Amino acid sequence: MSTGPLKLPKQLLAEMITHALDKDPEECCGLLLGRGNTATRLRRIRNTHESRTNRYNMDPLDVIEAERDADGRGEEFVAIYHSHTYSQGYPSDTDVRNAVESGWIDPFYVLVSLVETTRPVVRAYRISADGEVGERFIRVLGAGGYTSGTTPPGLVE
Repeated sequence: MSTGPLKLPKQLLAEMITHALDKDPEECCGLLLGRGNTATRLRRIRNTHESRTNRYNMDPLDVIEAERDADGRGEEFVAIYHSHTYSQGYPSDTDVRNAVESGWIDPFYVLVSLVETTRPVVRAYRISADGEVGERFIRVLGAGGYTSGTTPPGLVE
């Protein structure tokens, strides 16, 4: 697992927020593809959970297709993202358990909170094999880029 912030182009940040708003009141989910800590592409994944308003389950066929596509381009899953439509952007106990049980602890976990739909909040985390959750910074790349997280912009790197 690499250290450092998630590097995310401004366009992908906007696409994640748009995806969350498009699916509201259901949770959206998807993958950020790229290399290392830098995302370069976004893949929307269908949420197949029966309770989509408060849970997500990534469609396995969509994930397999995304994995093949990423492998063909020499990319990897940089982050798994999903929205929380009624709660803050922090991994729920279910999110943590799913990450640990699936073994997907290398990617970042990005949450888009829509508690205030006019002001979506996007936060990134790492979830360790023992279920520890640690917030990570997001370095937004592009014009007017900024760093989000728990400290003011400019304190990372």
